Amino acid sequence: MSELKTTIVKNILDKKYNKANIDFEKSLKQKTFDAIDKYKQAFKFVTLDKEEPAKNTPKEKEENV
Repeated sequence: MSELKTTIVKNILDKKYNKANIDFEKSLKQKTFDAIDKYKQAFKFVTLDKEEPAKNTPKEKEENV
């Protein structure tokens, strides 16, 4: 177990619940921030070039109907 988890368990056994809650909060915050960072890294920012929409010719309009 990590040092933080060890201190949480020790504080619970010593009935220092407030201290254990503070340490547990730190642990959860760190896990949350790590998960958010991993989630952000999963995406790549891609810009799309603006293209003019293709104009339909009269023949294409008849085929679409």
